Amino acid sequence: MKKKMKTGRVIRSFSNGMTRLLLDVLFYTLVVFAVIKFSQYGYNFCYQIFGSVAVDQTGEGKEIEFFIQAGDSTKEVASKLKREGVIIDSYSFYTKSLLSKSNIQPGTYTLRSDMDYDTILNIICRYKETEKVEEDD
Repeated sequence: MKKKMKTGRVIRSFSNGMTRLLLDVLFYTLVVFAVIKFSQYGYNFCYQIFGSVAVDQTGEGKEIEFFIQAGDSTKEVASKLKREGVIIDSYSFYTKSLLSKSNIQPGTYTLRSDMDYDTILNIICRYKETEKVEEDD
């Protein structure tokens, strides 16, 4: 009888150890997977801000008329651009516009989905640049 109890304890101990090992492997696999995905997202986000990205290849983009109302926030403009298919990600465009201290001007613009963020910002902020030039004259 003691031999059966001892064997049962050994089996339970072994199964508990294996269960713990499998859970540890599963946990660390999920952690590594999460770190890889977060790193990829971070890299892509930073590349969109500091690199030259566009929705379509040069010459293959669609052209849209884009209207910015007076009082539209930069976040609203970025969301509209994303909905229209002109930019890849509204958050990266918003961040880039904040970093470049762009002052988006109301108006109607002709934009293309093969334009990069810098080109789009130059177009939708152009009136301020024009005013500066006129004031300097």
